[in-house]
Amino acid sequence: MKIIIYILLLSTLLFSNETRMVYFYATDTNINNFKSLKISFDNYLHKMGDYEFQPFDKKETFEKNLTPQNMLVILSSWHYIQIANQYNLNAVLVASKDNNIKDTKILVGQKNMPINGVVTSAYDKDYTSKLLHQFNTDLSVLIVPKELDALMSVGFGMSNFALVSKDSFNLLKEVNPTLANNLTIYNESKPTYRMMLAYHGEISKNKKLIDIFENMGLKDDGKEVLNQIGIDKFILFPSQDLEQIRRAR
Repeated sequence: MKIIIYILLLSTLLFSNETRMVYFYATDTNINNFKSLKISFDNYLHKMGDYEFQPFDKKETFEKNLTPQNMLVILSSWHYIQIANQYNLNAVLVASKDNNIKDTKILVGQKNMPINGVVTSAYDKDYTSKLLHQFNTDLSVLIVPKELDALMSVGFGMSNFALVSKDSFNLLKEVNPTLANNLTIYNESKPTYRMMLAYHGEISKNKKLIDIFENMGLKDDGKEVLNQIGIDKFILFPSQDLEQIRRAR
């Protein structure tokens, strides 16, 4: 009897100490150093509990790991709409930057250019193709590390166009106004939600970790970590927006 009780206690202890995972893959955010990103998030999360951050550089690998019953994922809104039903994902937080939870993607190039040739993009290939199809353009794609690289490549003549966010184009106006003044916007997407945090399983078992991410943007060390994925903070999805994104699944 004592042995049985000991086994039950040991099982409970092991279960309670189970590491909770946060999986990250964003089709519209390019990460150069995954090791540094993981270390930064892990160092922050380990202060709060037994949590681990796992970024992925390939969509297929990311999706293959979406099997635990209780975990959090951070992914683009476009990707969420694609896979939410299949993997039972429920959006709860949305990224905010400059107090805006939506972003716009644009096709920019030198002024008075025919829309053909090469476009540089820092996005996932599938997402890049989706945007180009939306813009009704057929361009050869060159993937580069960052959106600013995509814009600079147009300035250096390495490509004819760049596929970037409006945020990045506005940043270019600050860091290189001469190049920005020589570029024009040829196409513009509808505003889409920024990356989001969703839970898989029961919300009650993920609540503490959800709260940690919601509060990250309120702390200096949390802001530094979130800045590495290009956002200021995560906020609760406004109810009307949440209904809209869930209807799109």
